[in-house]
Amino acid sequence: GTGSYPPINLFQQGDNFVAILELPGVSRDELNIQAKDNTIRIAGRKRVDYPEQASAHRRERLWGEFDRTVAIPMQIDPDKIEAEYNDGLLILFIPRPERDKPRTVQIR
Repeated sequence: GTGSYPPINLFQQGDNFVAILELPGVSRDELNIQAKDNTIRIAGRKRVDYPEQASAHRRERLWGEFDRTVAIPMQIDPDKIEAEYNDGLLILFIPRPERDKPRTVQIR
């Protein structure tokens, strides 16, 4: 099979996480991103339009609705997530909440 769609790379950068999703041909108006607890849900629709009288001889491009939920290995603050969408790449910047960061304990 082709695996889950859209393909995603998720990596940690310092205390934060970054997710990069490949969504060529998807309009930003067709995307819906939701975040809760430690999951991020990306849903949308990819359209492949053909001229009205066209006869398709080969269809290899994926099209239709997609809905993918990804677990992040930490609690997230949905209000702090930032998203950028350029040239078919969706980049999510997922900061680690301050309350989740390790703290140094001073000894008295």
